[in-house]
Amino acid sequence: MKDKNEKYIGEWWKEENLLNEDNFDPNEFPLLYNLSAAFIYQFIPKPKDNQLPEYVYVNDYCDKKRPTDSKIELKLAIAEWNTMWEAGHLRYDVFWHRLPESLRWLKRFADRNIYLLPDNPNKQYYTYEPLLHLLPFKTRKYSGLPLIKKGRWPFSIDFGWYSNYLPADFNDRLSKAFAFHLWPLLISGSKPSAFSKDDPIKILAHNLDYWLPYAYSFIEKQLETHGRIPIESKEEEKEFKKIKKNVPQEVKVCRPLIGGPIWQGEEEAWNATKEIVEIADRNGKLRNIIDAVKSNRIKDDFSNEWSYAKEDFERRIFKKRSKIKVTFVELHDTPPVHGPYSELHEDLLWEDFLGLLDTKEKRIVVCLRSGITKIGEIGRMLGYANHSPVSKALSKIRKKALKYINQ
Repeated sequence: MKDKNEKYIGEWWKEENLLNEDNFDPNEFPLLYNLSAAFIYQFIPKPKDNQLPEYVYVNDYCDKKRPTDSKIELKLAIAEWNTMWEAGHLRYDVFWHRLPESLRWLKRFADRNIYLLPDNPNKQYYTYEPLLHLLPFKTRKYSGLPLIKKGRWPFSIDFGWYSNYLPADFNDRLSKAFAFHLWPLLISGSKPSAFSKDDPIKILAHNLDYWLPYAYSFIEKQLETHGRIPIESKEEEKEFKKIKKNVPQEVKVCRPLIGGPIWQGEEEAWNATKEIVEIADRNGKLRNIIDAVKSNRIKDDFSNEWSYAKEDFERRIFKKRSKIKVTFVELHDTPPVHGPYSELHEDLLWEDFLGLLDTKEKRIVVCLRSGITKIGEIGRMLGYANHSPVSKALSKIRKKALKYINQ
């Protein structure tokens, strides 16, 4: 009887959550949705001057050795924490008394605006949910990614069933599909296949942790256009006025934002993708990175396939003698993602591709990323800090650059 019930529930879940291809409508799919915080909270404290967000992988979220009750406690705490995203760095003041032991480290960063992400290294659907739900039907189908009807933001509860429909190499498939999706916005006129697998811009396009903060930034701004849940009773209005009198001057008290679709349909998802790239340009100096790479290209950056980019490169290379070029792009106050692929070096938090884009002798492009938290303290505490070859390589590259420049 139990097996029959489980089978029925599984079939029902699949019908409710996975797209039937016969019913595909480009005006409805893809869809990212927000469930209003009003379902949990009556009022939200909102700082008038909020901190830039940081993104932290919770590395014991998927620990199989943790007792079930402890896992549930942790998942519920993360759900509540992320749902009150508007409170920003005030969240610790709200939740400190009921945080589970594994999240008590947040006390040291009570003044930081932190999002908590589940660390599941094999299938990170819930981490990269917004990025997956930007992809149109054809891209998702071609890449073998699940046709989940509706994504939810921010990350709250792991519903479990999704893992049954995720390929074993889900992260890799999503990385490739997302890079293909936004490539026309990075380099127009030349397909990704025209470049080698080690091309720095291809590496950047595939790096989901680079794009995730800018997707979050877009989503936050989009939800602010939804307006707020109105006060619905005299008792509620009385309580609202009472709370407003007792909060510090630098804090506002608001009703939660209205939930609903953040984007729906292929056109809205594509417009959202374009805006995310624009935010990456404004806040992450994306164009500076791309321009630095494009102006310092070498032959090995290209595949055997013809492209306008390759033709332009060859035209320039035959016009003048190739010289050593060194380009440093420094990124200030970009949103750090503290996770297993973060690198720590003195006061800098680096991501893999931003630490060192290329080491070929005829081109040195180094992008330095300044994290908000000094010395990547959060990552170090959670055990993500590692002394990878990247930090050592930077020292060698600097010496090499000085040697070439002084010749």
